[in-house]
Amino acid sequence: MQKRYGEDRVLEPKGVLPTSAWKLNNKRGITPHEMRVEIKSLHIEGTSFRQICLEAGDDDAEIKNKIMDIVIRRGKLHNPVTDTGGLAYGVVSEIGEDYNNPRNLQPGEEVLCNASLASFPLHIREIKSIDRAYNQVEIDGHAIMYGQLPVVRKPQGLPTNLLLYTFNESGTLYGTAAACRGKNRFLVVGNNLLMNFLYGHTIRRIAGESAEIICVLDKKANVIIKGGRVDELAEKTFNAVHYVNILHPLEALKSLGEDGEFDMTVNCSEVPGAETLCILSTRYGGTVVFSNLINNYNIALYITESLSRSLEIRFAEGYLAEYDEFDMDIVRDLAPYFAGTEIAAAQTERTAPKERKTLITHKDLAEDFISVSPAMESVVGEIRSVAKYDCNVLITGETGVGKDKVANMIVKGSSRSMHPYIKINCASISPNLMESEFFGYEPGSFTGAKSTGKKGYFEAADNGIVFLDEVGELPLDIQAKLLRVIQDGEFLRVGGTRPIKTNVRILSATNRNLEQRVESKEFRRDLYYRLNVFPIKVPPLRERREDIAPLVYHFIEKYSDKFGVGKGIEEDAIEHLMKADWPGNIRELENVIQRLLIAAKGENVTLLDVMRELHGDLFEGSAKVVPGDAGEGDNPLNLDKLVGDFEKQIIKHSLEKHGTTRKAAKAIGISQTQLVRKKKKYEI
Repeated sequence: MQKRYGEDRVLEPKGVLPTSAWKLNNKRGITPHEMRVEIKSLHIEGTSFRQICLEAGDDDAEIKNKIMDIVIRRGKLHNPVTDTGGLAYGVVSEIGEDYNNPRNLQPGEEVLCNASLASFPLHIREIKSIDRAYNQVEIDGHAIMYGQLPVVRKPQGLPTNLLLYTFNESGTLYGTAAACRGKNRFLVVGNNLLMNFLYGHTIRRIAGESAEIICVLDKKANVIIKGGRVDELAEKTFNAVHYVNILHPLEALKSLGEDGEFDMTVNCSEVPGAETLCILSTRYGGTVVFSNLINNYNIALYITESLSRSLEIRFAEGYLAEYDEFDMDIVRDLAPYFAGTEIAAAQTERTAPKERKTLITHKDLAEDFISVSPAMESVVGEIRSVAKYDCNVLITGETGVGKDKVANMIVKGSSRSMHPYIKINCASISPNLMESEFFGYEPGSFTGAKSTGKKGYFEAADNGIVFLDEVGELPLDIQAKLLRVIQDGEFLRVGGTRPIKTNVRILSATNRNLEQRVESKEFRRDLYYRLNVFPIKVPPLRERREDIAPLVYHFIEKYSDKFGVGKGIEEDAIEHLMKADWPGNIRELENVIQRLLIAAKGENVTLLDVMRELHGDLFEGSAKVVPGDAGEGDNPLNLDKLVGDFEKQIIKHSLEKHGTTRKAAKAIGISQTQLVRKKKKYEI
């Protein structure tokens, strides 16, 4: 049977269409039912492009790296954060003999791949330049098209960038034209003048010269157009242009004054508040058109309910056979006005990572997940991105970094969250019992087996998620059986002959270097690639020290309530905790805080409490009196003696640990000369 939808290009997970897949095969060679296009330009959907720019700090090199990273990971340009793609332009290079080719395309012809970049395999060899005004990049690469994807011959003489920009609106321009018939007053709301021109001109073509079309632009519009015949186009398209702060829709509504309620409004802005402005500006029984589902279509539905206002709310159209010619006509109309113009993206505010440090408490995904560091902010972004895609994830990181919490976050954000979630610690199961625990057994299959048999973890988790903690500890024979489960979706019980089907998503975690274990043949390479579809590395606590203070406060609050002690912690104590390396990471920090709350004698945990806990060996042989006893009875403290004894212990410990005075001095933060002088003073 001919593969019509590109399903044979899907790598992960099997059994879905390319648009829904996490990863596609983007290799260059084609099958008889495919066509290869050498890609020259990509239009990246607006919210996706802005998200990439923001995450890259608006740096060209980083933007290119982010785009390349998505394509390398997924085999297509499908942004996992925004769940959007874009469009492509290129030249046909090879056509398979069975390719569905209703337009009779030929090698060497320029084409617009008029399907979302989320839908087909793409490989990028190089990104040459970035056009921020049009959300486009010039590249060297190739795409694989299959018969059901719409591919359009590029019309001669029309600018490619404007064509891609217009085609990216899919059938929404065509749908807007149909919806505006018979109406007279229109409002177009946006934060990009180029986009407003597309919709304004579309309405003007159908509604005619007598129609009233008002343009509302956000004051921070993200595209600036200068020169050419833009002023002439604006006069022909709009009766008035208002610049407002869309984030404050009620104020923006007042600025419209007597322009009042409209028969139809079009929301082509991604700025929150635009949906409210559009609803409030539309008369009872009027029409509101959303150019895409990203600009708060669902919020608009809630608002209409709360206002009890009867409106026709339309959203982005899908594929319509007529819209490509319609869009080309729009471009033919507009191109002369933009000839000779200077179109540029407005200056964006570059935000340094340290300025973005906001406390992240992700209660919506996982209880007690706390971070403020850029390193963990990036990890949380990856978790949110991959959670909704049904692919396998490998979580790596040192002991105690919170790999299990990452798995919990993925589960809570997954479409399988209401199905079984089974955690398996691979290191805690005896190798002799592992097969029966994983896959179950038939009645009487071995001595001691239950007469009724037993379901294994993978059978119990059908349609759900399995978390393989310490997956690097799996024996090779179990690795082979696990590979079959992933590849074929079936397994045999111990003693069984009938394959049992299972459909599970696998999350795995390890503190081992699996690549090294692959090289040493302790871990199967094919299984490693199956588990490592999307890797998430959780950094150790010493690489994200900014997280230590909020974690300390969290654990203080948590265990003060649990132990009923009501203690706080002093600032200098926290500062010292932040300097520690924490080889046991968050788990070690949590245990230390519990011990401090139990051992501390005062109302607050002090620096001395922390020093005693972290450096107990330094106190051996020191004065046995603690500060809480000072001045009591017949044993008054000698502060100089206490400080001197403690300093002596620190220097002695550092010398024993590091060997030389130079290394020891560096370790405790003093000069070598100071250390030698103190060493002599204390006769060490």
